[in-house]
Amino acid sequence: MNFIPDQPKSKTPDVPYFDNVSEKDGWQGQATGKSIDTLKNEITDAVRRLGGMVTGFQQGTFTISKQKRDGFQVHYIIEDPDGKMTRGRIDIAALPVKEDYRLQRSIKTRREQSLKMALYMLRVALNGTWFLQQLSPGYAALLPWMLADGQRTLTQAWSEKAMMGLLLPPGSSEFVEGSFKEVS
Repeated sequence: MNFIPDQPKSKTPDVPYFDNVSEKDGWQGQATGKSIDTLKNEITDAVRRLGGMVTGFQQGTFTISKQKRDGFQVHYIIEDPDGKMTRGRIDIAALPVKEDYRLQRSIKTRREQSLKMALYMLRVALNGTWFLQQLSPGYAALLPWMLADGQRTLTQAWSEKAMMGLLLPPGSSEFVEGSFKEVS
């Protein structure tokens, strides 16, 4: 008798619109008066506190589940105990903004505010990571965002392997370096 498990459907996280989030639900920074440059400087300081050095911010657009979201790639480097410099990248996609015809006049302002909110929350998260680093000896705060193969971060590589593994029957094959490898 051969058992074939039900295949879990790939779940796309349900990301709310910027227009629908509130502070009481845990979202912070919607109404920040800080400029994007000020928030970038604060993020640079937070990464420095964690042992890294920000080398640049690249603004752009992420396409996630056919939805376009503004965002940033924060590039940084860290020095390991041997003196070798290792690159990393934190990808931050701002919450999407409703593009209703009634809201067209304010879309540029709302997109900018959504970007500010994303940077604000990144700064909060990095500061929280610093506190965790103080409490947990040996905690490598910036490790999840280090580049695994030059393009993908360790987090991306791990999540892709985990997602692909969920789609396969147990023990049949594994996902390796962007392709499937048959397991004997």
